[in-house]
Amino acid sequence: MSPDSKPAPESPLLLHDRSLTGKVAQGSEAGDIVDQQLHLLGMQLVTQLTVLLRNVRSHGSANSALLRPLNAIRSLVRTLGYDQPVALRVHEGFLFLGERHLKISTQQMSIASGFMDALSGLGIGTLIFRPSETDQDLRRFAGAFVATAPGEAALESLRARLALEGVGTIELEAPRRVHKEASPPQGKSPATPGGRGQLKDHARDAYARAGSSLDGLNQHARAGGTIHFRQAKRAIQNIIDLLLKDPGTVLSLTTLRTHDEYTQNHSVNVALLSMALGNRAGYSRNDLSDLGLGALFHDLGKCAVPLEVLNKPGEFTAEEWAVMRTHPSEGVIQLLDARGFANVPVRMAAACFEHHLNFDLSGYPRLSQPWPQTLASKVIAIADCYDAMTSARVYRREPLSPPAVLRYMLDRAGTFFEPSLLKYFVTCIGIIPIGTLV
Repeated sequence: MSPDSKPAPESPLLLHDRSLTGKVAQGSEAGDIVDQQLHLLGMQLVTQLTVLLRNVRSHGSANSALLRPLNAIRSLVRTLGYDQPVALRVHEGFLFLGERHLKISTQQMSIASGFMDALSGLGIGTLIFRPSETDQDLRRFAGAFVATAPGEAALESLRARLALEGVGTIELEAPRRVHKEASPPQGKSPATPGGRGQLKDHARDAYARAGSSLDGLNQHARAGGTIHFRQAKRAIQNIIDLLLKDPGTVLSLTTLRTHDEYTQNHSVNVALLSMALGNRAGYSRNDLSDLGLGALFHDLGKCAVPLEVLNKPGEFTAEEWAVMRTHPSEGVIQLLDARGFANVPVRMAAACFEHHLNFDLSGYPRLSQPWPQTLASKVIAIADCYDAMTSARVYRREPLSPPAVLRYMLDRAGTFFEPSLLKYFVTCIGIIPIGTLV
């Protein structure tokens, strides 16, 4: 193009010879923005596919109610499929866009779980879309999908239906297999009622309910309203039931992190990790319930911290650190103001106040005399540090690896953390914890 020539009016403002993801440096701020957008678009695609399949089940594949999800799906596939086909993959209970783990918020968990279960029920590990797909391709795919009965032969049956319909822009792959040292007991395959697949569904639902109850209580606390624990208690009891059946399934939920909902997901994760550690250390069922509830609300005091400080992407100033370090005391004040002195469980108040004290009392709040920490607070302090360091934050886009965090914590046994509990924690989550890339 000559210097004097002008682009045609319909030309885009920016032209790329490859997609934006291929031009942005990994770990950069721009890369972080692209990463968040891809997660958003990936979950939108899952949502629209869910709507499409639901409408086909209700109205058939020729109904006009399909127009909106069809248009949305084609737009999303064209946007995401600039370089290569768009692949939605289910693996070990997690959802991926290509090789990118889609971090699901508590609000999205029901949709994501239903979508993963629908794919797994037909033996589909990966669903691949090509940008050249048409409305007719999508309608035929959705019709064949809902008409195929779950079972061992479901994947091949669905492939045959799509081939017969002439749908070549949508491909299906079997799940990726990983080596397992121990096979599940007979009669307890993921597809059977009462098996591990159903247990995972219950666990994800319990996680979502705990997050939702915490979100509502945090909003009430910020507004100065009344705090009720009934819904949170039920969610904790459900998690304990699952924990006693299968600790690994419950621990795997702690990898369902989202950057945008760090505080909410973090508190639920701390509750899961604390109860898992308490269970390993011999806590009774009632003690586990108290421990889980205290861990769920250990950061309640952050409701008193201004959001511009709480969500600041850069380093804190000395004044901002001073504000942040008030949240343990503020948590106790929030509980007393909302519930009254006689109605605040001692362990919950202690969890708020003590979780940053450190085992040698070198943390904060600073105390002028020795302070006998509760056992529950020592447990919560370990779970709090582990989840915080293995999570992405506004000031740290890349989380630290679980093994690196465990090494850091073991180096501080006896100073920051109670040594015996920390050893229990390592045996509880494993030297190579869930969520580690191996």
